[in-house]
Amino acid sequence: MKAQAKVSASGITIRFPPALRDHVMTVAKHEHRSAAAYIEQLVERDLREREEAERLVTVYVAPELPSRPTGPVAQEDDETAERFAHREATLDTLFGTR
Repeated sequence: MKAQAKVSASGITIRFPPALRDHVMTVAKHEHRSAAAYIEQLVERDLREREEAERLVTVYVAPELPSRPTGPVAQEDDETAERFAHREATLDTLFGTR
């Protein structure tokens, strides 16, 4: 049987307002975890989601469509200027400046 190397963890001190601390402790207790294990799980989940969100997106275009969209991006009636600018910049990143 192969012995596994023990990995030591280093600590981080986190200060929470009393109400948040109590809430964390309650949730951890209901999940049969320590508060540290619960917080570690939350951080690991958030980091995984961030890594997944940063992955490359591949866009496939149907052969009958032009290879790149052309023309200006139209602003929706209920869309804010900030949201429109963000959407337009995202499309420019995906498809190149039109």
